[in-house]
Amino acid sequence: MSFLRLLPQRLPRLIRQVEQDVETVIHVLQPGPQQQQLARQWLDLERDCNVAMKALARAGDAVQVADLFAELALSAPAADAAAPSILSYNTLLNALVEAGLAAEARGVFDGMLAAGVAPTASTFNILVKLYAWRTAEFHHAYDEIHGMRGHGVAPDVGTFSTLVTGLCRAGRLDEAWGVLDWMMQEGCLPMVHTYTPILHGYCRQGRIEEARKLMDFMEGAGCPPNIVTYNVLIKALCDDGRFDEVKEVLAEIKTKGPKPSAVTYNTYMDALSKAGMAEKAVELFQDMRCEGLKPTGFTLSIALNCFCVHSKFSEVIRLLERSTELSWCAAVVAYNTVMSRLCDMERWLAILELLADMIKKGIIPNTRTFNILIQSLCIRGKLSIAINLVFNHGIPANVVTYNTLIHWSYYHGRASDADSMFEYMKKVANVAPDEVTYTIMVDGLCRKGKFDEATDCFKESLKDRLSKDLLTPLINRLGRKERIRNIVAVFREIERQGFVRNHMIFEDTVRSFCTVGFRQHTKIFNLEFLLEGILGPGKEVYPAHNGR
Repeated sequence: MSFLRLLPQRLPRLIRQVEQDVETVIHVLQPGPQQQQLARQWLDLERDCNVAMKALARAGDAVQVADLFAELALSAPAADAAAPSILSYNTLLNALVEAGLAAEARGVFDGMLAAGVAPTASTFNILVKLYAWRTAEFHHAYDEIHGMRGHGVAPDVGTFSTLVTGLCRAGRLDEAWGVLDWMMQEGCLPMVHTYTPILHGYCRQGRIEEARKLMDFMEGAGCPPNIVTYNVLIKALCDDGRFDEVKEVLAEIKTKGPKPSAVTYNTYMDALSKAGMAEKAVELFQDMRCEGLKPTGFTLSIALNCFCVHSKFSEVIRLLERSTELSWCAAVVAYNTVMSRLCDMERWLAILELLADMIKKGIIPNTRTFNILIQSLCIRGKLSIAINLVFNHGIPANVVTYNTLIHWSYYHGRASDADSMFEYMKKVANVAPDEVTYTIMVDGLCRKGKFDEATDCFKESLKDRLSKDLLTPLINRLGRKERIRNIVAVFREIERQGFVRNHMIFEDTVRSFCTVGFRQHTKIFNLEFLLEGILGPGKEVYPAHNGR
């Protein structure tokens, strides 16, 4: 009782004491200026690292992303941080998934849980993408979705849409519809990017009518198609040559609201151009500009090609000159498009004019530009000028350049020049011959009757791989001249290099021998001798049948 009587006097002092104790505790718990500065520095560092990791991931360099993340994780203790945040983990995880590094991605996820970092819906969406898009292990994708709630995370529309996309890419459209039912049972409404992969799947399978019914269903479900959905349908109709229906779809788009995009027009224009309807494609180009859409580089490449098809080179030049007005940087690809068409039409002087124009504008020609020029000169019989440009004026040359020069050298009967260029490209220019090079060389040497050199050239090509496309014409030419010794040498070298001589090679070889007359009774001994030389005494193409 005495305590109760004294309480009113003691209460103010007790309250002051409690307030002082609380202030002491708060002071101890609050980080000091140095700790606050460290925390801010850590947040800044992690933010900058995350930006850098995303840039590296977009460039496809998952290894650099992992290295940068490792450096960030090592810096965490110094900044009094337990581990990088979930944002950084998600960035690393997504980079590994995009690179197809499934085991590494799984290891990062397990390490994240061990570090006490809680996953988000985005984390699981990335794992679903791994199993539904990259590895096609759909049972693992389902397991990840079922396991989300155990981590306190609910699947969202992105989770289900990712799974639907993977199933549609694998052609499992019925199963994708089942996922739609499942997500609605979970209280998650499908969105336009959930339905679009199913429509894309129908289009890939040629089921265009079902795709159109799906678009009607989307309208009824209160999820109208967007321009991406329409673009998928337009691409399918274009691929099927149903251009009248494309017109109808474009009219429908304009009445229902989604504005056509540059992709819409590019898809339609490209299909018309490839179908030989360049004039209609050019009309679309004008319509696109009337719609207020800016042409992309691809748009203008299509337009340039269409103008070239109809020899409207004045329009081509005007379009290139107006590139700045159209907010389009006329890059080397655009010029190459036009120059390639001019080369097909054997207009080498026009190519030179365009080359001069692009150099004046500060556009640097690439190797393809020069290859077009070299090819055009060779077609017009100006081989000496082409050779002079490459060997005396430092024009950059690759294997295509040398293949062109070697081919036209043989064509014009300059075999010694061709042989010299072949040696030069290997020993001086350090350009490795490809299958085309060896085919040109073998054919040219055979035409000149240099069968031993042709055989040696073929043997040299085997260091890369055995090409049936190179072997067959060589055997044909050797067979016509009854060069049995060379044929045997070819097959022995194939065996020595460790290549498997399958029955198809032998069938083609025997067929070649019969075509050139080895089946005649006067030459049948040549065929017997040849097969024995190729197979070896007592060997057979097929194993002996043992009756089982």
